[in-house]
Amino acid sequence: MVRIELQMERLKLEVEQCVNRVENIKMEVSNQMKANQQQLENGFETSMKEVSNVTSAVKAKLLELQDTVTPTVAFKARLNADIAVMGGQTIVFPVLIFKEGDGYNPNTGQFTAPISGVYMFSLAFCVYPKKTLTFTIMIEGTRYSTSLFYGDDDYGCSSADTVAIVTAGQKVWVEVIPGGNTGTIIDQDSYRWNTFSGTLINRRI
Repeated sequence: MVRIELQMERLKLEVEQCVNRVENIKMEVSNQMKANQQQLENGFETSMKEVSNVTSAVKAKLLELQDTVTPTVAFKARLNADIAVMGGQTIVFPVLIFKEGDGYNPNTGQFTAPISGVYMFSLAFCVYPKKTLTFTIMIEGTRYSTSLFYGDDDYGCSSADTVAIVTAGQKVWVEVIPGGNTGTIIDQDSYRWNTFSGTLINRRI
């Protein structure tokens, strides 16, 4: 009996030791899982901060690019009939062929630069035979480019263009200047279009 009791006590002690070892293992596993979870949470927060920083940098770069990209500003207009001219007259091209962005007014014949930049302006005129048209591109009341078109034995059609730096708000138009013929000397029909066009080449900030 005594021997059995000793064996029972030893067995009980071994069971208790096993239980304690299991509890210790459970505690270690639980602590390790908590540590891993904390690391994951910290890593996630760090990653989110990095993503936020990158997103902010990308947005800032996009805004910077928007300030440097040249927007589309362009127009082309034509006459709708023969017209008479005289010195000091602004030639109004009332028929808009196309317009991208604000600028040209077909009622006044003036282009108002919506933004500052380098612009190109082009003109085409068809002049009656033996007639001479002298004109200038005006920028805020100052002659910028002057040309003379002559109609030879046939109806002469000529073109001209110029490049100009125009500040936002400045007006550009075509004006007849003394030195040529007056009266009805510009011919407009389905085969001869008299046009005024302009486009923004490069934006200036």
